[in-house]
Amino acid sequence: GAPRPDPAVSADGGAALVSVRLARDLPEGAREQSLAAVESRLRRIADAVPGAEVTLGGSELARRAVAARSVADTRRSELITLPVTLVVVYVLFGGLAAASVPVLAAVGTVVTGMLWLLLLSRWYDLSSPALSTTTMLGLGLAVDYSLLMVGRFREERAAGRPAPQAVARMMATAGRAVGFAALVVAAALCGLAAFPSDFYAAIGLAAAGTVALSLATALTLTPALLAAFPDRIGSSRVPGTSGVLAAGRPEDDGAFARLALWTRRHAVAVVLGVGAALLACATPFLHVHLVSPVGEQQLPPTAEARRYADLVAERFPQHRPDAVVVVARTEPGRLQGWADRFAGRPEVEEVGRAGAAAPGLALVRIAAVAGPGQEPAERLVHELRDERPAGYPVWVTGRSAVDIDFRAEVAGHAPRAAALIALTTGVLLLLMTGSVLLPLKAMAMNTLSLGASFGALVLVFQDGWGAGLLGVHTLGGLGYWLPVVVFALAFGLSMDYEVFLLCRIQELYEAGVGNDRAVEAGLQRSARIISSSAALMCVVFAGFATGELTVVKQLAVALAIVVVVDASLVRCLLVPATMTLLRDANWWGPRPLRRQRAAHGAARPELVSAWDTPSRPGGRRY
Repeated sequence: GAPRPDPAVSADGGAALVSVRLARDLPEGAREQSLAAVESRLRRIADAVPGAEVTLGGSELARRAVAARSVADTRRSELITLPVTLVVVYVLFGGLAAASVPVLAAVGTVVTGMLWLLLLSRWYDLSSPALSTTTMLGLGLAVDYSLLMVGRFREERAAGRPAPQAVARMMATAGRAVGFAALVVAAALCGLAAFPSDFYAAIGLAAAGTVALSLATALTLTPALLAAFPDRIGSSRVPGTSGVLAAGRPEDDGAFARLALWTRRHAVAVVLGVGAALLACATPFLHVHLVSPVGEQQLPPTAEARRYADLVAERFPQHRPDAVVVVARTEPGRLQGWADRFAGRPEVEEVGRAGAAAPGLALVRIAAVAGPGQEPAERLVHELRDERPAGYPVWVTGRSAVDIDFRAEVAGHAPRAAALIALTTGVLLLLMTGSVLLPLKAMAMNTLSLGASFGALVLVFQDGWGAGLLGVHTLGGLGYWLPVVVFALAFGLSMDYEVFLLCRIQELYEAGVGNDRAVEAGLQRSARIISSSAALMCVVFAGFATGELTVVKQLAVALAIVVVVDASLVRCLLVPATMTLLRDANWWGPRPLRRQRAAHGAARPELVSAWDTPSRPGGRRY
């Protein structure tokens, strides 16, 4: 047939492609030296050839660029979020000493989290998202938990209790809530064990270890600091959080209590309206496309490794990163004869020249035509796999094939993972509340929050809505691992606020306050801390969203949306409305758990303030 064009020279003759492969068995030190020597020699081409422009890339350099960018983005995000967190908590608590406790807890969690990642790397190859994910999670949860503990300590001090007793009560109330919240997050991350890929196991273990460290910091460092500096951290008055102040004036009728009262009066309309809005926000996720954002695809278009990939895709089709790669246990000539059968297909742009990949192995690259998304390449993968030769084994791989395989893994194992997350979360909430309906209701509302987040991700990162304004570049889809990891992380994170709110409501209900009044006062006593915690979480996520790695941007934006929706629409509207509709049925559960809950409440009658009685002069009856 006609002679094939030289694959090292572009069709217009204006560009040449030089490919360098290093031996696989090189020691790490020798590999580093070889890469540096190759890079130095290739860059000298620009000096030797007048007018030449050298652009370097490839899988190895792209991997290194992504890793370096991940470290730089993480450091910059920490430098942004920690000072902002200090300022926000200072405004919240009105004192530098109290504001320093959550920041110190965050620093301690991040430092020990790095040690945990170092230990974990001995057994797993940690991908670049692992560092950003665990740091983001560690910062957010450490601040979250410490904020709740400090707020409760100051509330107990405002009620006139000495520091040792305030610390003890803080650990029995807020400490219990933090413990259950951390267990729920860790349990959600256990759902990643349902996937066979080591990638999910590594992310799950890295994140679960960070959750454990956040909990350990909250239960050790935070109370130690509070006990060491009680007079500087404590306060005689904590606006909006205390049921009984030092002067004895109840503050359970603030703005959030009035919101709960309004929600109770319009419970059916609130449930239907908010539920319909969240379902509508989730509809874009119905046309989600999952892709494999590997290597240079994670980098911004200005990065050299990304520019190299774009140049290769434009001028050397058969060497494009998205070319389909066929490996066969046969001779190159025999593989070439089979591959040439696909040359005339509509989705094929060019069939490359088969060569020896290793003794007894042949390899050929087949470039698909440019089309919408990856549709032509994926059709080609299916055709190649369906029409394998009978005489020798053939493996079809490449970026499009990886996308197909990972999507199949997600589709095949996601139901099992979701069931595992729901089961473990439900059991923990059952043990905490003694109720059957409250865990089911919490999981249903969390699913609505997640749906809204996924819908927004598709609009921005797949469809490109507001991408320019947010400074992001689209990949034509979401990273295949993103919905899975976001579901596990966000499901646990949103349960944090559910646990915080339910614990306050449960304290009052166990002490004899009616369901409606317990919801009203519980929301008033916890909403300010929950709102502040959500704001600080968003500060952390926004810091990481300013980075340059696309997959980290997607993760940070998704978690920020979940936190905002959960702390506002769900906790302030849906929870009071549904608990109003269910009334005392909220607390129905197995008899042993009901007896334990009743004994728990009877031992703490002091939780009921003068405004928590069944009736009050000029007030409402409950």
